[in-house]
Amino acid sequence: MTIAKYLRISDEDRDLRTTGKDESDSVGNQRNLLNAYISQHDEFTGAEIVEFCDDGWSGKNFERPSVRDMLEQVRQGKIQCIIVKDLSRFGRDYLTVGYYVGKVFPFLGVRFIAINDGIDSSRPGSVDSLDTSFKALLYDLYSRDLSRKIKSAKKVRAQRGDFLSPFAPYGYMKSPENHNLLVPDPQAAETVRRIFRLAAEGHSTTEIARMMNGESVPTPMLHKRETGCSRTRWPSVSESNFWTKSMVTKILRDERYTGINIYGKRVRDRVGNTHTVKVSREGWVTVANTHEAIVTREEFVRAQAAMRAFRECDGHVDSHPLVRKVRYGICGHVLTRSGRKERNYYCMTHKLLENVECIEVHISEKELQSAIWESLRIQAAIAVDQEKLLTKRCRAVQQEAKSTQNQLAALHETQEQYARESRELYESFALGYVDKADYLAQKSVLMKKKDELAVQITKLQGKVDSKAEERDDVFIEKFKDFFEAGDVPDDMLRDLLKVVRVFPRGRMVIEWNYADDFMTKSDINL
Repeated sequence: MTIAKYLRISDEDRDLRTTGKDESDSVGNQRNLLNAYISQHDEFTGAEIVEFCDDGWSGKNFERPSVRDMLEQVRQGKIQCIIVKDLSRFGRDYLTVGYYVGKVFPFLGVRFIAINDGIDSSRPGSVDSLDTSFKALLYDLYSRDLSRKIKSAKKVRAQRGDFLSPFAPYGYMKSPENHNLLVPDPQAAETVRRIFRLAAEGHSTTEIARMMNGESVPTPMLHKRETGCSRTRWPSVSESNFWTKSMVTKILRDERYTGINIYGKRVRDRVGNTHTVKVSREGWVTVANTHEAIVTREEFVRAQAAMRAFRECDGHVDSHPLVRKVRYGICGHVLTRSGRKERNYYCMTHKLLENVECIEVHISEKELQSAIWESLRIQAAIAVDQEKLLTKRCRAVQQEAKSTQNQLAALHETQEQYARESRELYESFALGYVDKADYLAQKSVLMKKKDELAVQITKLQGKVDSKAEERDDVFIEKFKDFFEAGDVPDDMLRDLLKVVRVFPRGRMVIEWNYADDFMTKSDINL
């Protein structure tokens, strides 16, 4: 067999450790516990061992990279056993943990072991016991309570001026003596000062970005990498990025350069989720004079005034549903929307870099909307066809589920029969009609039959539960109503449309949300 060791530690575990919590949940201790357990059980001798580890991920989030990789290998039949320290390491979402441990793993024939909780799915009743369900619920509630406490503690620290983000903003670095204090990064700080001076002098963000690129000034991402930053995920379309208008704008809008510490601009919309939402300014925690300012308040205000003037000239409208959804297929960057009466989209890359491979491209909004409508009608037609197929499949599944339920009923009757036989056998032994040797022999046979029957019932129940899952018809519900629709509200278009990639000579690739890969894209030539 192949055994998967799964390890997980969250950022909350690290935070609590600084307040005196023991390190039993550390990755090293989890690994040692799992290795010792495997070595002490002869049944695992010769098994292939693979390890999956999510470091810094909440148990409420089942989009963790390693757990997704492990579950995918489980579905492919590559893993036959999963071992974790306890249920909370696998996850803290009560419903999701119960779904995998109680339904998916038994159905796929995968053994699940949580050492400290005494759970081993090879023992009948171990997974479905009240004790196991209660522990999973407690872990879920504990995670929610822990999240509230950590947020509250961080807010208190932010109110006293501590810098709590994992990475310092461009222009600063964390003090070697105090990681909650920002100090200027000499080289980057000078670039920040220059950007503010240029903006105050009347240079647009596009002109500033072009200057930086022309002088080969490292971008914030490249500078951070050169100085040894450990960050791995960057919001960049390429590894060799360059200065852009939005990059300069982000620096000019950041009040932290005036010595103000800001916390809570974005929050996670759900415990354990990586997705964040904006918080109104009234909800921010702002503390002045927490670190050395790179620019004065007067310089910051002058830059904002210049930015407002340029924005009014642009006539830029952020609320349009296609904003940041249209990208150039060559460089991957967002196309700029311009014009007043006739809106057009064009690539800014050639204006920011010299000798760039991207050729200048313009496309009208009318052409874009026409292509999007054509693609949407295709998705809607697919959705209508999928609904018909899904309805037929559901009928077949219901018939199969009914047959399986009949089989389960027959097995439960047999189970009751074995229970009666066990009681009658014990009564015969107690009354002296059966001697001890015969009693033990018959009891052993009955126990074996009952165990085999329990395994059959578990597998059939898993099959019933998997067929009874809610229909996966989000794509159908989202798209079918547009088959004959005459218009799409802006908020719905934002939700449905993922991205439009524009290429030279009128070619477009339109990608949609809520669908599998084979139906998400439309390749259109105008």
